[in-house]
Amino acid sequence: MRLGHFQEFKGSDMVLLSCDGVEISMLRALLSRSIPRGLTVAIHDLAKVSDRCPARLFVCPKAATVDSASRDFVWRLSENEYSDLDSKLEALESVLAGHQYFMLPGTPSELMVSVGEYSDQWWQHDA
Repeated sequence: MRLGHFQEFKGSDMVLLSCDGVEISMLRALLSRSIPRGLTVAIHDLAKVSDRCPARLFVCPKAATVDSASRDFVWRLSENEYSDLDSKLEALESVLAGHQYFMLPGTPSELMVSVGEYSDQWWQHDA
């Protein structure tokens, strides 16, 4: 699992979370144990973060308190938003390559969760 913040990625300000199918399954399992219980998940602690384009991404319920800095990304989810996220991640579990986009409210950035599209070589060279 890799994470980076790219200000000019395909014409957008993008937070990229790149995974394989197993990592997506592990992420879904972790979120399913955490979000309904009101817990925050620090994605950057699970991922290898880009040295050149670092990002810190927290996923949490809307009401959660998050100890974050001004440049961090905090993705607050309602129950319906979490359900939508889980459905989209579930779809990514069964593909060889694909991605889903998500809004990160309060920022000009989008989140792209990608499976099988960005190799370790791409991360070493471009990120």
